[in-house]
Amino acid sequence: MPFAKHKIRRGILQLSDGLAAGLAFLTALFVRIHLPQGFFFLQLHDAGFNVNYLWFLMPIALLTAFTHTKIGFYHLGSNQRRGEVLNLCIQTSTFVLVIVVIGMFIGNINFLARSVFLIFIPLCALFLFLRHELFRQFIAKRATRQRQNLLLVSDRRSQTNWRTELGEHPEFDLNLAHELQIADADSDHFVRTLHDEAIHLVIFDIRHTSFEKVAQLIRAAEDEGVEAWLTTNLFDTRIAQVKVDYFLNHPVLIFRSTPDGSLQIFAKGIIDRAGSFLLLALCAIPMLIISVLIKLSDRGPVLFNQKRSGLHGRPFMMRKFRSMVANAEQLKTELNHRNEMSGPVFKITNDPRITKIGQFLRKTSLDELPQLLNVLKGEMSLVGPRPLPVYETLAISENAQRRRLSVKPGITCLWQVTGRNEVNTFEDWVKLDLEYIDNWTIWLDIKILLKTIPAVLRFHGAK
Repeated sequence: MPFAKHKIRRGILQLSDGLAAGLAFLTALFVRIHLPQGFFFLQLHDAGFNVNYLWFLMPIALLTAFTHTKIGFYHLGSNQRRGEVLNLCIQTSTFVLVIVVIGMFIGNINFLARSVFLIFIPLCALFLFLRHELFRQFIAKRATRQRQNLLLVSDRRSQTNWRTELGEHPEFDLNLAHELQIADADSDHFVRTLHDEAIHLVIFDIRHTSFEKVAQLIRAAEDEGVEAWLTTNLFDTRIAQVKVDYFLNHPVLIFRSTPDGSLQIFAKGIIDRAGSFLLLALCAIPMLIISVLIKLSDRGPVLFNQKRSGLHGRPFMMRKFRSMVANAEQLKTELNHRNEMSGPVFKITNDPRITKIGQFLRKTSLDELPQLLNVLKGEMSLVGPRPLPVYETLAISENAQRRRLSVKPGITCLWQVTGRNEVNTFEDWVKLDLEYIDNWTIWLDIKILLKTIPAVLRFHGAK
């Protein structure tokens, strides 16, 4: 019952946030229409209301509710710090706007003034924050009423955090009335506790070694008509997050140590395809010029094609502008003694195989441009761990290091914008890749892309 009430409450909050975002959009339009000409150097031509603006309301409302859900906004406690709440509201409003702008670009929609975008972000964040504050005040007023009693049955010898966490979430209306150690809880003692404490809900926080005892107590709760929950903390996983779902009508526990297939993943795919298409269009002439210069330099092939390890190690053909002599792979064996990178990766400073034009391409990172074709094909992402050659992937000796293959490889990543030329061990490289995977959000991708631009302009490319 508490969980069902929470789902209903969350649905109401999602609807309220969608309405708040729609109201913020209409308010942004109203403010934009009534701004004086030349305000902050804005050229406000044709500032009247357009009925087509109303078509944006539904996508904005839905995107806001979905984004808030996927970033865990509805799991925040009522005592969450206001600064953190406001930060999430800003992230949601900005993310919604980015998706709307991408949709406008794809749909060739150009009647909405750009100044509306600048006004929408702070207004939407403010309205979402105010909605959360109203809900916080509502929960605070209800906190004094009688709550439903919760019985916690655990096999943890150390003290659990359930009482503290319940205190941070008064919206669940639950009071931790009693805790039982499962080793001491026979069926009679368990049933007496249900009666004496007027228990509404039992939560079993146990590990797999206690399954038989738990089955008896769940049947006892079933006979009493008391709802019972079983946590999924059955195994001490170090990284993987646990999710409950259904597959072919079978309840399953999913242990996932990579980003979930959420709205953010969907948005990442859209940004990858739209971004790579746009960049290819903008860079078509520079790529043509680079191709001619490479061809004139030594008459060798323009592109360097190499099998790299993609998602989960699946091989794909990665393309770069050739920056080395045509027989670079054959010469590599003669240079193995100069390798500066530990592990399976090969890297040396002032590699003699690099051509003169190749030095310029590497310094400016222009040699990476053909990989936009790999992104457009879905083999790579704009942001992700750099793909290793297949033979280097096969040389990885530690299984934990292969987790970098659990997401699509990218053109740029965390280690490249934090000083890739200063990373001299494969362990440090992998550590940064796993840090990216474990902390991934669409916002992290955007930050890395924004940091990549000055890094390229400062010629912080590969040596």
